[in-house]
Amino acid sequence: MLRILVTTIILSFVIQVNGQQPPLRIKKKDFKKTEYGFKEAWFSVRDGNRYYAAGPGSFREAREHYLEAYKYNPVNAELNYMIGKCYLFTDNKFESIKYIKKAFQLKPDVNFDIRLLLGMAYHQVNEFDNAIEEYNLFLKGLSPKLLERYREKVNMLIRQCKHGRDIVLEPKRVVINNLGEGVNSVYDEYSVAMDADETEMYFTSRRQLTEKSKRSVIDDKFYEDIYHSTLNNGKWTMAERISSKLIGKKNNTHMAVVGLSPDKTKLYIYKGGENNGDIYVSEYKAEKLKWTTPKPIKKFNSRHRETSICISSDESRLYFISSNEKDSYGGTDFYFSEKNLKGKWNKPQNIGNTINTFYDEVGVSLSDNDSVLFFSSMGHNSIGGFDVFRSELQDVNLWSKPENLGYPVNTPSDDVFYFETEADKIAYYSSNRESGIGGLDIYKLIYLGSEKQMAMGTFRSPFSGLAPASIYFSPSALLDIDTRLTMRGFLTDSENKDPIVGKVELIDQESDEIVAIAISDSTGNYEIKVPQAKQYGIDINAKGYLMYLDVIDLSQESYEEVVIRNFELDRVEIGAKMILKNIYFETGKSELKEESYQTLNSVVKLMQNNPTLVLEISGHTDNVGSKRYNENLSRARAKACVDYLIGQGITENRLQFKGYGFQFSIFPNDNAENRAKNRRVAFKIISK
Repeated sequence: MLRILVTTIILSFVIQVNGQQPPLRIKKKDFKKTEYGFKEAWFSVRDGNRYYAAGPGSFREAREHYLEAYKYNPVNAELNYMIGKCYLFTDNKFESIKYIKKAFQLKPDVNFDIRLLLGMAYHQVNEFDNAIEEYNLFLKGLSPKLLERYREKVNMLIRQCKHGRDIVLEPKRVVINNLGEGVNSVYDEYSVAMDADETEMYFTSRRQLTEKSKRSVIDDKFYEDIYHSTLNNGKWTMAERISSKLIGKKNNTHMAVVGLSPDKTKLYIYKGGENNGDIYVSEYKAEKLKWTTPKPIKKFNSRHRETSICISSDESRLYFISSNEKDSYGGTDFYFSEKNLKGKWNKPQNIGNTINTFYDEVGVSLSDNDSVLFFSSMGHNSIGGFDVFRSELQDVNLWSKPENLGYPVNTPSDDVFYFETEADKIAYYSSNRESGIGGLDIYKLIYLGSEKQMAMGTFRSPFSGLAPASIYFSPSALLDIDTRLTMRGFLTDSENKDPIVGKVELIDQESDEIVAIAISDSTGNYEIKVPQAKQYGIDINAKGYLMYLDVIDLSQESYEEVVIRNFELDRVEIGAKMILKNIYFETGKSELKEESYQTLNSVVKLMQNNPTLVLEISGHTDNVGSKRYNENLSRARAKACVDYLIGQGITENRLQFKGYGFQFSIFPNDNAENRAKNRRVAFKIISK
């Protein structure tokens, strides 16, 4: 099958629902506090407004200027609103909550859509119940005229949240890996065309090439360009722009990769311009080591804008997504065309409302046997933005009800341009998820399935060439080891014994690497494959619960037996305390040792899973030395931990540090062992 994916502009529904509004007016008289620093800060506000007004492509630049102004006046409601909105529509939804909430606290009527934005921010971080509450409060406060305008759009977001609540409870066993900075950038990357061996890749990027790079007038993002990367020693090489080899150095229109022929000699591209954009083909001349000038393929092109196209393996049927409004069910719809006996394409037909919805569909691809159609949609049971769906061919022109590929493949942000490789356990797509490098990034998905399904035989290991994984999963080099040692059990609430959906990670204490991962199901049951019978660190995280950190000894366990380990987790409650084990400092100093990072990274995950959590990090010592010396040392050590957490992206206002010296010793300081136990770092929840 020749897979062809075409894209022009993707805007997530969260931007469509709120519209591209002008910057909220920040009044000079309200913003000014003191004469000192005002002039520079006001220039930053004006620069921020200028970038914001340009469009979503400049929101990051706008945010940086607004943040400079924030240093001068952090309590201006309008400024907090603009910073939060820029974070929401770019790359850090947790930060958006902080600023939007602050804007609301300072001035509840700062703008009519403040609760809508807060709902969107909660939605994006899977806080579905909070999002639904804010969405309903937003609708409740609207005038009849605005209610008519927003009701259906916001009700759709509420439906997505309800879908999300159900779908995230049954996460799929999949490893999701960002392909890394050689491929991805802070801009959008998507629409991968890859050879059968998965060693050569062409993709589309909207990154800045030079200071004079042109931006689209629609969204202020840079024009699409085509890039190329190869897999070398397990890593993707730094991507090279090849558009210059096709059309020269300058590109004043969109140019996107849409397909690669099996023999890698034909590159299919989308080129903006006439007819809302057409499909072209360029041929590679090996003797000249260059691509030919692209030529249009008339049989594919029309006066409508096609955003995705794929062709069946026998090239008898063409599937595409079009902006044709004549017989659309709403938004962009799926169409198909069959080739007649003369080799010409028949008039396209709408594929029907089993697939198409009132909302947009994009990114169509087929499985290698043409029996499964993959696409992204804002409709059906999407949990937010574009989600990836699959539909099976049941009869001629009859497709099954689309099935959501589930969490964490799909997120409340955009997940698009999905395609499976011939191995069908491997897939690639683009996602605008938290912890990405920026915008839409290209990811590799590895479906784990059951242990039997994971047997790869002579097929190349899918784990070769992996970059650091997304926040949902942290893979390691040992995940593909076939082992007979199995550990299973239940995660439950320590008080009411209710089952918990959480993530269990085993950590090799020698290499400090995560070597195995499991997600418990809705009954709290988990099962994890253990590489070796030895001692491991264990890190368990679940939303709304304190992290669980401990060491388990499996060195005496038999490979023929199942190891049973049940774990109880404590709820996140104000006043809850936890000692952080394995935090190490230089003797008598406050410099953190590298061995401490694994534990502190678990605190980072805890705070990411609970974005409103505020912690007090406390340092404690034994009684050797003066009271003043120990209080200063313990305070410096607590501060070192806080500084590390801030460096990992946790905002400063969510952390406090104190040094208590030996004021709260938990053991008598009567021997070396007890004194060692008293030298510790702990945290206490002071706000949730």
